Amino acid sequence: MKIKILKMICLPFILMAFLCLAGNLSAAQDYEKDYHQKVKQNDGTIGIIAGVINYVCPKLVPGSTKICNSEDPVGSAVGVQKYMEQNWDKEEDDIEDAKMPELLNKKAALQFWDAVEQFKMHFPYREKAKQAAEKGDWENALLNEEMAWQYLVKCASRGIFSKKLVDGE
Repeated sequence: MKIKILKMICLPFILMAFLCLAGNLSAAQDYEKDYHQKVKQNDGTIGIIAGVINYVCPKLVPGSTKICNSEDPVGSAVGVQKYMEQNWDKEEDDIEDAKMPELLNKKAALQFWDAVEQFKMHFPYREKAKQAAEKGDWENALLNEEMAWQYLVKCASRGIFSKKLVDGE
């Protein structure tokens, strides 16, 4: 009789523990699914950014620089940035105050420079997301991928603004 009573007392606690555990598993599965969706979204955003780079790059620097390469948009973006920074005393001035080499559109180039800076900021978050995903820590994987997306959106915004400037809009 005592065992029956003990079972009846313990059964609700066991049931509640099971339901809580099942709820946590469901949340983890949602984080994993959301993480994979965010990775796909971020990869797509990078594809769009690459298209903007390929469009804008030749309208910023003279063709004689041979910086723009549609096969390597990220390399092109970094190349434009290095070209712009060649006469910049980073300890003394902001990039806006640097003596610029020949540019086809300085205002657009400055927006482009900032876009590249924003793009660089997404890399550490994507790396942290990948490491968390490898450990099965889907919540942190998703959060870091979300942070990466924030920088990609900032980059895209600056890049589109640069495109509008080179198009005279």
